[in-house]
Amino acid sequence: MTAQPFKTIVLDLLQQGHRDKEAFLQELSETEQNAIGTPNLWSAKDHMAHRTFWHRDFVRRLTAIQQHQEIPESEEDEDRLNSRNFEEHRLRPFSEILAESERVNTELITLIEQLSEEDLTAPGRFPSISGERSLYTSFLGGCYEHDQEHLAQYYFDHHNFPRAIETREKCASRIIEAKVPEWVKGSFLYNLACFYTQLNQLEKAAALLQEALTLAPRLKERAKSDPELIALRDQLESENL
Repeated sequence: MTAQPFKTIVLDLLQQGHRDKEAFLQELSETEQNAIGTPNLWSAKDHMAHRTFWHRDFVRRLTAIQQHQEIPESEEDEDRLNSRNFEEHRLRPFSEILAESERVNTELITLIEQLSEEDLTAPGRFPSISGERSLYTSFLGGCYEHDQEHLAQYYFDHHNFPRAIETREKCASRIIEAKVPEWVKGSFLYNLACFYTQLNQLEKAAALLQEALTLAPRLKERAKSDPELIALRDQLESENL
């Protein structure tokens, strides 16, 4: 049986994520679309602007590498970049933010289509983006999962916990069903375990974490000091994970 190309896997997941975004936006009332967020409670358009910012940055950086151009590094850390982007876009009309989101998404998909399978799978080919790992992992984590996390966060912040859970579960299940390495599946389950810990559903979180560490043993050391898993720390120590 021929293995499914990673380009197809990445494109399928990003397209599913885009459909999720469209469904999310269609459910918003006019009031929700035009809401002005705060630094501690982002509006729908704040989440869209944030996603668009990082997608654009990803496209910019990867395009520069392909064209053998120097990538200018920002002196601001990620938190400062996020704060600045939030302030720059928080008062913009919803329609403008949505249009820009669609433009950048098209650029992202076009960029993936231009990459070869080797570009996506060769370890360490784009070290400034994905380190020693293959580039496809940055698409799966930095684009697909990151976007899903923001959809879930919006639901969570607005106390729609069933939809938040559905979004995170669907995000992980798609990866579990995809023909990707076990450690990638483990990474997504690890993040899902962190999410359930946030919800104080510790039994569910512990079961997911155990499965994640079985698939991705390298995450064991991270789990021992991860602040998102503090509620599971005693269990981790007692089970000597």
